[in-house]
Amino acid sequence: MKKALITDSDNTLYDWVDIWYRSFTAMLSKIEEITGIPEEELYDPISQVYQKHGTSEYSFLLEEIPVLHERYGARVAEELAPAVDAFRAARRDAMRLYPGVMSSLKTLKAKGITTVAYTESMSFYVNYRFRKLELDTVIDYLYSPPDHPLPYEDISAIRKYPDESYLLERTIHRHTPQGEKKPNPHILSCILSDIGVRPDEAVYIGDHPKKDVAMAQQAGVLDVLASYGAAQHRAQYELLRKVTHWSKAEVEEEKAVLSRVEVSPTVVVERFDQILRQFELEP
Repeated sequence: MKKALITDSDNTLYDWVDIWYRSFTAMLSKIEEITGIPEEELYDPISQVYQKHGTSEYSFLLEEIPVLHERYGARVAEELAPAVDAFRAARRDAMRLYPGVMSSLKTLKAKGITTVAYTESMSFYVNYRFRKLELDTVIDYLYSPPDHPLPYEDISAIRKYPDESYLLERTIHRHTPQGEKKPNPHILSCILSDIGVRPDEAVYIGDHPKKDVAMAQQAGVLDVLASYGAAQHRAQYELLRKVTHWSKAEVEEEKAVLSRVEVSPTVVVERFDQILRQFELEP
């Protein structure tokens, strides 16, 4: 009998690419409207900022784009507030779980199955999505990399709400080692050890064959491919590639690692709720 579900978060629980694309393009469009700078001219500067901080979700992006800083100085955030508002509005509109996710996680919880999320997204950004999507009410553990350094010594000075409102309600949030990426089966093995579950007692689901599936197989965990989350073929993904936080060296390194990995998923699902079959909990 399986005792635990370990799930990727981005493009497995929710469509991260769509959330990112819609909010990012809404912001860029508004920046062009305000400044007259064509969106394409900002791609490289944006990528450089993202690479500096190791994430394509960096919250203080606008303040660090040289051409915007040269034009507005310390007033960047004030002058481009409509662009930030457009970003947030588009993100709210796009923020939703895939069909069957919440009902499945509630079913697993009711049956005593331990639920764990493991993501490469940095702590603050995945924490935000967990709170907004109420995943912190149904997932027991969340494993993610720690955050990048902040440009402010006192983070409470820029927060709009009390510090406690930024905390997860019940999910225990733990950090994976800095710089570690999928497909590293050692990290998955450490998570299993941490929650006290053997590899043969767990199920792992993720959207990437050569990251999620290969990692689970190498760790001895039953692997499930979330085919509905595939994003690399989408037009939206092309923009992400242009402004990605990965350096060319990192992109080539990942290609080299993934090219050596030949994998065929053990189980493929077209909806998240089909995962219940692996726990003999068919909806």
